[in-house]
Formats: sequence, structure tokens, C-alpha cells
Amino acid sequence: MSGLNWGVGDVLTVTKLAWDLYHNCYLVAREAPEDFRQLVNELASLQGVLRTLRDDVNSDTSFLDRLGGNRKETLERCLGSCFDTLNKLQKLVIKYRELGVNDGIQFWRKIKWVTKQGEIADLKEVSVLISSSTYLVILVHNPPSSSLARIENSMIKALERQEVSKETVEIADELTPVTRSQTAPAAVTSEDLSEASDGLGLRGIQRAFTGATLIDPGADPSADLTPPVSDDEVSEYGSPKATSSKSKPMSAGKMRKASTFSVGRDAKALPPSPLASDEYCEESPQKARLRGKLSPAGDRKGKGLRPSSVVEAVADAMQELSKVRQKEQSARPLRVVREDPVHQADKTLKERFQQLAEDELRIRSLNAKDWLRVATWWLLKARFNISELEDPACTTPKPFCVSDNSKSSTNQAYADLLKASWILHTIILDETSISSLMTDGNRKLFYNLSDGINESLSKFQPLDDHGRHVLMDQNINIWELLQPEEETFDEDSLLPDLDNQRWITVEKDDAGDEGETVLHRTFVNAAIGSKRYRIKSKGAPYMLILSTKDGVSQPKVTICNQSGTISLTRDFIQTDLQDHVTTASPRTGDLDTKDGIPLNFGRMNITVAFVDQAEQQRFMDFPLKYFNAVQRREPRELEKATETLLFDRSVEVFEQLKPATLKSMNPRQQFRSCDLRILETTCKEGWRTTRRLVVSSSAGEKRPWCIELFLPLSNVRISREGMARAAIVKWSDCSHERSHQTDGNYNRIYTYLYDETNPNVALSLIFQNSVDASDFENTVLKLSIPPVFSWSTGPEPRHVYDISDTEPKPKNYKGILITHTRFEWKYSELFYMYRDTDYIYSCQPASVRFPHVYYTDYISSHVDKLYKPDPGTLPFFSHCEKRVGTVTIDFESERLGFDFMSSLTVGQELLFSRRAQHVATKAPSKWRSMKSSKGPAEVQLWRRALTGIQLLARWEGKVEDRWLSLLVERGTLEHARDGDRASLPKVAYERGRKIDMAALMARDSKDKAEGNKRIGPVTICFESVRDREEFAAALEGTELPRETKKSPLDQLMEFN
Repeated sequence: MSGLNWGVGDVLTVTKLAWDLYHNCYLVAREAPEDFRQLVNELASLQGVLRTLRDDVNSDTSFLDRLGGNRKETLERCLGSCFDTLNKLQKLVIKYRELGVNDGIQFWRKIKWVTKQGEIADLKEVSVLISSSTYLVILVHNPPSSSLARIENSMIKALERQEVSKETVEIADELTPVTRSQTAPAAVTSEDLSEASDGLGLRGIQRAFTGATLIDPGADPSADLTPPVSDDEVSEYGSPKATSSKSKPMSAGKMRKASTFSVGRDAKALPPSPLASDEYCEESPQKARLRGKLSPAGDRKGKGLRPSSVVEAVADAMQELSKVRQKEQSARPLRVVREDPVHQADKTLKERFQQLAEDELRIRSLNAKDWLRVATWWLLKARFNISELEDPACTTPKPFCVSDNSKSSTNQAYADLLKASWILHTIILDETSISSLMTDGNRKLFYNLSDGINESLSKFQPLDDHGRHVLMDQNINIWELLQPEEETFDEDSLLPDLDNQRWITVEKDDAGDEGETVLHRTFVNAAIGSKRYRIKSKGAPYMLILSTKDGVSQPKVTICNQSGTISLTRDFIQTDLQDHVTTASPRTGDLDTKDGIPLNFGRMNITVAFVDQAEQQRFMDFPLKYFNAVQRREPRELEKATETLLFDRSVEVFEQLKPATLKSMNPRQQFRSCDLRILETTCKEGWRTTRRLVVSSSAGEKRPWCIELFLPLSNVRISREGMARAAIVKWSDCSHERSHQTDGNYNRIYTYLYDETNPNVALSLIFQNSVDASDFENTVLKLSIPPVFSWSTGPEPRHVYDISDTEPKPKNYKGILITHTRFEWKYSELFYMYRDTDYIYSCQPASVRFPHVYYTDYISSHVDKLYKPDPGTLPFFSHCEKRVGTVTIDFESERLGFDFMSSLTVGQELLFSRRAQHVATKAPSKWRSMKSSKGPAEVQLWRRALTGIQLLARWEGKVEDRWLSLLVERGTLEHARDGDRASLPKVAYERGRKIDMAALMARDSKDKAEGNKRIGPVTICFESVRDREEFAAALEGTELPRETKKSPLDQLMEFN
């Protein structure tokens, strides 16, 4: 016995401290670093284990005495280590909680500098918590003393190695890169822990080695922080989860410092770990995978089993715990229900069953789990055959009896039940198979199978001699026949680790993996493969399953066989709901492939036929009800427009938020496993294009629902802060009320409109992966058609599109999409530029301004009304109208500006653009100045595909016909070598208010096509000689001369 003085109060104190610390850390976990999130998860595991230990101590006063001296000392060291670690964490949390913030976002923004210094990111206490949690679990489950010492020693050494590794990395940071790469070993990071255990810390490893969480789930609902979409992830975009503790106040027992466990020199006093000895058991596949990921390359070839990280030490502990649990299961007696002597196969039938079983055993060996699945298969088929004959409304149903009709489904059902009963009592309960049956999964299946067989047999009358003779005419094969193109069996097991195992369960609710829900199961005939090899099956040898999966909204259809060689799954889509009619005779008819339902699974073509139309209707009722409820998510057939599907993904979490605060609504509007689609309506006028966002429920909902929201083509704000697979999106619909006007008779006029600056719709979305979230962002911020030109200015991409109208006046024009970034939000603006336009281009800095571009305004269904909408209804989008706006676009380089301007034309290329002091269109005279009174102008040269070089000039002043255009022939330019002036004698040019971007000609809306044609000289005075030289080089297509010393004229101009 231990001589140390300690008691129950220590357990209560550590438990209360762990719970308080976990609660405080959880409150600020929102937007915390990943390392802190892992710490919160490990705190959740630790406080759950301690609460379980506390309950054991409180309920059994002799619990500690029964541990024995060695276990008491071990428990005391572990509790002391936990106490010291938790105290350190508590001091750190209290220190920064004094900043006076209550919201997690504000907290982490204020202590962002702390994480940079590593006070939280490099906490070694995370590893201590993992090992302590695991060790306490092992200790409570009472393993042998030798195993306990081995586990403790391996964990201590793993922690020591991790500390040495961290110190080595810190030293290596001061070395040269080459030296560092040769010296510093790779430290185990939180990413390694997460990847190796397929989850965070203790919980992930527990699931990997035991298949279940060993912490009492009823201890506290907030303890589990690692579901598929954890509550702390969801709370990043909604209100935080409320946590409360219903436990009574703990006693004020103090932890004695003398019993503190130190992960340091104290570890040398413990016996060496026997993990490398030959007595240690063989590694499990999960543990081998962990070693492969976390061990150095040289250790992966089997030089030893000594753990090199905390994760491997915890894996060893979980492996030991799995053995303890397996031993406990084997010690529990198996409840066996005696076979009903009334409903037994006769000697002849048993001999036939035995012969069929031995024939299969000559091919491969089968274990108890395999035989359980085979027996379950025949129980399900028996239930299927008698389900049509049962009347649920009848309180006293009549028992079934074997009839003279050899094709009766009742006879076949009874034969199938005798198969299942014989397999259960003759093969599964054989002495050599009992040991393999003592697992939780097999026990459950065994009990369900035994009860199911007895319950189904009780519905039949006892057999007479004639009935036993009739049974010999039924299908008494234990194995379903295979078609030629079905995949071959696995040589080691009849039922390998394929997906069909999860569907073969006695109860429908138990079928599928965690997160999967079976809506309907049935047996069907099927023709598999090509016409050359497929066979018309009999007796419905295939199971057809309709199911749903968490995080996925679309229903799934699966077909599998008894052997496990076929297990194919795909989405059940609306086009599968076609009115097919089968001509197979009820229950036993052959498959007619002409009337079957094709369910192609990609690599394999399968035609399915239900046994009768009633069963087909039952199967189809589930998807039919769902697709009818979510019909609005399908593209509509419109007379004057076309609607197409742009985006279709499943979201794990969908929540409507308050647009102003982005907080959760009250009551909270949060849904899981939804389908999100974006559909685009394209009208005959391209600028009228609109979108709608449709969210529909999962097929597993009892009452499917569908939400449809108007989505504008631009000014939709999206934020990707936080999780990589999450997004917050907000925009404005057409329900903003404006009622400040009257009709002149004191009657208020109500108008509801679209206000892009005031979003009133906000959604929080968590997708299945980051790729889906990025695709959603691109769909929202871009158009569905490919751009003709794209470029980026920092994080703000921009695109040019070709838009067209087909009616009423066919025309082509350009769409300019500009993406803006404001803090964490991104949004885009869409403008339309027609052929005849006006722009102001500047070369220094490179930018272009469009004073008159168009954008779309969305009009609601309630405009200028003397009344409000009916209660409970909101105005909706009605139609589009065109508005005039202004936009300025900046470029990072002159080349980028030229490429953008070229994309606005049809095959033209901008070569030159400079600002000129003046452009004159009159002949020189000695009686007046050569300088034009119109002021400065921007001069451009464009290369046209067929006609040569086109010159454009736009005056900056208040000139009515501000644009000038002319075709310049090479060799007609007159200019002096050292002058800044260039002249074109007597040329034909055009003047106008706008420029035709298709033909690069000046246009005036008041004139006809050739009404603005003029002839005369054009003189251009540039700001420098260099500009004139560049102009001449671009016009003549020659190389630009080297820049020389500035001429006296240039120097004089700069001086002035």
C-alpha cells in the first residue's frame, strides 16, 4: 500500500478545475488559432474522463482501496501532472481574460500578438493532456499491472523526446539552412496529430482503435467537440453555444504538492518500457499507419517498435485498452435462445444445408461474422416475401401456413427462415466460432438475428409431413447465384470490407454507416452488364437501398448482392422517376429487361425490375415526395428567357443570419445537409440576366422544404474568413421600403426597391470541402460565360465579356466586371458598354474613365402603391431597368491598359496613347496662332486588322464634338527631328460626340453614318520630343530610337 496521504478530495478538485478551464476556453474559442482549438478538444476529453472517475469514486467508497498500492501511486502521479498543467493554463487564460472582452473574435484580435510570440501556439501542455487523458482511461479500465507500467513508461519517454525535439528545433533556427536541415529533427506538430489519428488528439485515436468514444457521453453534452461539423465550427458564424454545468459544487480538497508528477528526471526511476521485446503483441493496421507517418524514414523498415512521439504512445495505450475490452467481452456469457423445436428443418433438409455449406467451405474459409451476414440476408428476404400478405390494421392476424402452391411467396419465406435458423444454431453457435462472436458488433447482430428469426417463425403454423415435402420444391440454396459480369470474390473472405456489409442488418435503422439513414430497402431482380453476358435473374437476389447521408442532400440509390462482389451507389436523380411498368409475375416472376428500370452506375449497366408494381410504388414514393417538394430548384421553362443551372453543391450547414450584425436569428434558422443551387435566367436582352439561389432540405427530412431567394448579378458580398470551407454571403433583395412621398392628397405612397449598399439577406454556409466553397465564390463573383480578357490588380480580378441582345434590336456590346475587396469582403460590379461610347484615357498614370456606362437596376413588384403588401408577404423581384453610371479603372502598367482597351474592340489593337498640348484641324496661318483653342487632347494610334493605322483624339475641354478619328497612311506624316510637332496634310477625318468601338470612328447620334465626314490638315503638338518620336515610330512601324539628351526645347518646356 502506498504511504502517501491523499483522498477523494483530490479527484474532485482536479475535476472541477478541468471543467472550469474547459468552459472558459470554450467561450473564447471562436476564431482561435488551430493549436488553441486542439487544446480545447483535449480539455473536453480530459474533463470527461475525470468526471467519469469522479462518479466512480462517489458511487463506490471502496473504489480507491480496490485499486491497490501501485495503481494508487500511478493515479496520484497522473492527477498531479494534470493539476500542474491545468494550473498553468488557467493562469494564462485569466491573464488575457482581464482584457475585458466577452466576444471570441474581439478576444483573439486583441491577443493576436500573443500567438505570434508562441505563448499559446507552442503549448507543450497539449501533449501532457493527451497522455494524461489516455492514461486515466486505461487506469479506470483496470488493465494488468505489467501493461500499466509499460504504457506509463512509453508515454513518459515520448514526452521527453518531444521536449528534446522542440529544443533542437529552436537551436537549429539559429543555424544556417544547410546545417539546420542536417541537424534538426522534425517535431511532431498539431497537424501531424490530426492527420495521424484522423481527428484531434485522444478522441481520434480512440475511434481508430476501439471504434467508439470511451468517455461517458452523458457526462456533459458540450464535451464532444469533434462531430463531422463541430458546434465550435458552426458557432464561428452564429451565436456561441450556451454551456452550463449542473453538477454540484466540489469539495475544497487541495492537491498536495508532494505528489506532483513531473515529466522529466522522475521518468528515469521507472522500469524500462518492454515495447521492443518479443512478448509485445503484433501491431494493428491503424497503429502501423501511425508509425509510418510519424517515424523517421529509417525506422519504417521494422528496426524496432519503440515509439517516437506522443501519438504513438497514445496509440500503444489504445491498443492495450482494446485488448482489455475484448477480454471483458469474452468473459460475458452469450444469451442464446433455444431453437424452436416446432419450426426446425427435418433431417433431409439439414443434410442438404450441410452439403451446400461444405461445398462453399471448400472454396474459402468463413468466420462467424460472415455467417451472421448470410443468415441475416435470408431473414430479410423472408420478411420481404411475407410483408405483402400482412395487414397492419389487423390486431389478431392469422398465422401463415405452407400451401400446396409451390410458387407461393409464403412457402419461400418459410424456407428462407429455416436457412437462417439452421445457420444460426448449427454453424454460428459451433464451439469453434464462439470466441470470434464475442465482439460488440457481432453480439448485437446475433441478438437481433435470433430475435428476428423467432419472431418471424412465430407467424407460421407448424409444418406437417406434406408441408415438409412442399418445402423441398423451394429455393433452398444458401448462396445466391452470380451473373458472369459480377466482380470476382475476394480470396480471403466471402464478405470482404466492401460497402454491402453495412446494409445487411436486421433492423433498417441500423443499416448504413454513421451519418447514413436508410429510407427503404427491397429485393429486386436485375440484369447486370452488357446484353451479351447478362442473365435474367429469378427470386430477387439483389438488395436495392434508398438512403441519405449527413452533409449530402441528394438521395442515394445502392444495389448490392449477398456475396459482396457488387455494391454500387450513386445519386438518385429526378429523371429516374419515370413511369416504368414491369411485367414480372408477382414475387417470383422473371425479369423482362424491356420493361425494367435502367440504373446505370458509371462503369456498370444495370437494369432493375421490381417484383410487383406495388413494391415499385413504395420505393418510388420517397424520392417522389422529396422531388415534388423541392421542384423550385429545377430550371424553369420560360417563354421569353432561358434558365440554366450554374452551381449545385451540398452544404453541411446552412443558416440565415441578421444582415446588420451577422448574428444568428431568434429563433435560430440553421439547417444541416442541404442542397444549394444557383440558377441563371438569361433573357433576350443580355443586361436583363438575373439569378436565383435555391436551398432545399435533405431527402431524409420528414417534411422536405425549399427556399428560393433572388440573387443579383453584382454587388453580392462574400467573406471567406475563418474555415476554408465556410463562407458568409450577403446582398440586397427588392424589399427595402421607401414611403416618404405622397400623392398630393396626404396619402402616403409605398415603394419597395433594391438597394445594393444596404444588404438585407445574409447566409452562413459550410460546405463539404474548400473546393466547393471556392467554386461558390467564383460563381457569385463572375459571370457564367467565359471572359474575352481578364487581369488582376492585386487581389481584385477584372474581366471583359461579350454580351449580346437578340431582341428587339439585335446588338453586341461589352460587359465589364470589376471585383472589389473591402476588409474581409469581396464583391463585384457589372457595367455594360455599348458600341458608341465615350471614354477618357490617361497614360500617366494608366487609367480610363467611362462617364456614361450602364448598369442594371432591379425593380420590385410593389412600386408607387397606396398600400403596403399583405401581412406575411414581401415584395419580390419583378423586372430590370437600365441606369446610367460612371466608372474609373486603374491599371498597373501601360501595357495592361492597352490590352484592356483592345479587348473593347473587334480585332483592333491599341499601339500608342499620349497626351498632346493641342490638336488643330485648321491650316496654319500667319495671322493666327498655331495653338488650338480646344485645349489638351489624348492622342491614340490603333492598328486595324485590314485598313492600317487609325488615329483617335479626344479633347479634354468642353468641346461638343470632342472625338476626332482618321485613317493614317504610312509615309504621310510630316515632323521635324528635334521638334514636338507632327502634321498630317489634308486628310479625311470624322468628328463626333462618341467613338464607335467597332469601327474606331467618331460618331454623332444626330448625324447619319457619313454626315460627319470632313477634310483638312491635322496638326498635333506633343508635350515632349520623346512623345513625338514614339508617335512616329508607332505610326511607321519602326524601332524607337534610343533616348538621348533632352533638346533645348524640352528643357524650356519643363522649366515653364
